[in-house]
Amino acid sequence: MPAVRSFVACLAVGLFLAPAALAQPYETGQVYFGRNDYVEYYAGDLPLIFSAPHGGELTPNEISDRTSGTTVTDSFTRETVLAIRESVFEYTGRYPHVVLSNLKRTKLDPNREIVEAAEGNQWAEQAWTEYHGFIDSAKESITTEYGKGFYVDIHGHGHTLQRLELGYLITSSDLGRSDTELDTSGLAGLSSIGALVTDSNTSFSEFIRGLSSLGSLFEAQGISAVPSSSQPSPGSGNPYFTGGYSTVRHGSRNGGFISSVQIEAYRVGLRDTAVNRKTYADAITAVFDEYLRLHFGWAGIVTGIEVGVGTLPEELRVPQNHPNPFFQSTIIEYVNPEASRVTVRVYNMLGQELETILDRYEPAGVGRISWNARQRPSGIYFYEVEAGGRSIANKMILLR
Repeated sequence: MPAVRSFVACLAVGLFLAPAALAQPYETGQVYFGRNDYVEYYAGDLPLIFSAPHGGELTPNEISDRTSGTTVTDSFTRETVLAIRESVFEYTGRYPHVVLSNLKRTKLDPNREIVEAAEGNQWAEQAWTEYHGFIDSAKESITTEYGKGFYVDIHGHGHTLQRLELGYLITSSDLGRSDTELDTSGLAGLSSIGALVTDSNTSFSEFIRGLSSLGSLFEAQGISAVPSSSQPSPGSGNPYFTGGYSTVRHGSRNGGFISSVQIEAYRVGLRDTAVNRKTYADAITAVFDEYLRLHFGWAGIVTGIEVGVGTLPEELRVPQNHPNPFFQSTIIEYVNPEASRVTVRVYNMLGQELETILDRYEPAGVGRISWNARQRPSGIYFYEVEAGGRSIANKMILLR
């Protein structure tokens, strides 16, 4: 468990912390708190930020109940974000940044501008400022280390259609346009991924609902999502969340190098039990690993480092999986010197093939995939990576 450190704001009422004031050397893996633990920040070292603004349960008397706007709690979103943090760490050995509001939404809504969010209460306003200040600090850390990154605001919805709603600040009616209309409408610059689209040769419609979009990647994990290649728009009359204040403020609509999305998830099957949250968190980890590989030019989540072809080895290289021994899942890495089809298979001690966990064409560079062995007994297993006419096998040990 990470050590816990208390970060208590000490400025007088009205002298709230500006975002720059929160930029201090936070230590990866440590947990920091705002005044009275109303806000919580888990410092990370990856180019990803996850936040949960509406999952808190604290109802202090010093903050009056809000009298306007939405006050419904997004149940289990706090727990979901912490499950995502653990899943990413399990997969990479490193942490994303995580920011949580522990106040119930009846007291504070950090996904609104400060007037509506806090309704003039001094302590709610301070918590609001701390919440966004922590996100600003995470963004600054990512920009300094990686040059760019991604922010994900996690929510829950109660709509009838059981699917993820991915909000890029594009309306439902605009998503009803054709791909050509989307690509020529100028909406890319008004979206929460404006910087990412500008820095890429990929079309805006591909980012939003193409085969390499977040929605399509989620659907490849078995989770229905809109927009995606199979569900390009929410459909006439169907409710849809486009994204909120945090997506506007912390995404790249107004500049900067951190793009963003608001993810609204249905409850039953994704965030209602610890087992389902774990499955959902693992899916999010896999999706963003692939998304960063496809759209950021990186090897995936784990490094955030662009792979230079000139530094690649002359032959296929397969280092030892990590962690090893492992208790549930492990990461298999490989370095492929040329573009080719890559296949990764897992075998038991008898040499019997158990699973083909990867089989696809990949560019030259560093690749990695996670093997989840939760259904397998303890023992010795082998994994084989085949690419470019060569194959390399290594041993791995599963412990229970």
